[in-house]
Amino acid sequence: MGEDPQGVPYNLLPLLAQVATGKREKLLVYGDDYASHDGTAIRDYIHILDLAAGHLQALNYLRENHPGVRAWNLGTGKGSTVFHMIKAFSAAVGRDLPYEVVGRRAGDVLDLTGNPSRANRELGWKATRTLEEACEDLWRWTKNNPAGYRQQPPQDLLDKLKEGK
Repeated sequence: MGEDPQGVPYNLLPLLAQVATGKREKLLVYGDDYASHDGTAIRDYIHILDLAAGHLQALNYLRENHPGVRAWNLGTGKGSTVFHMIKAFSAAVGRDLPYEVVGRRAGDVLDLTGNPSRANRELGWKATRTLEEACEDLWRWTKNNPAGYRQQPPQDLLDKLKEGK
């Protein structure tokens, strides 16, 4: 339950994980002059397990009821600023993470928050995990898997899998 991007990640949480592990010196925050309460951009961050559950609900909906094409926003419906996420991930790590504010990137907008009401209504799905849980879970995974997916699983885990436990 972790993220292991190759190269430079394009989203905030894996970048924060790289800063926390020392793979990256600091996080670059692109702009602090947005019309948000702290000046940083707002995005709809979601726990990977909530997103996976939403995908499963969507597949079940299409398979059981309505084959074809249908679109749902799978998000929390709540936006969080970049500074809020830095604070939440720093809390999970147990120390402040370094960052530097630089200029905005071309094309970045103030707020990208999803409206999950159709998914809530039609799929009976709703994101239930907090941003703090997402940060804690990603940090736990990152600490326990320093080489990401490019490592052998621990022998005790392999033994348990062989035993069917």
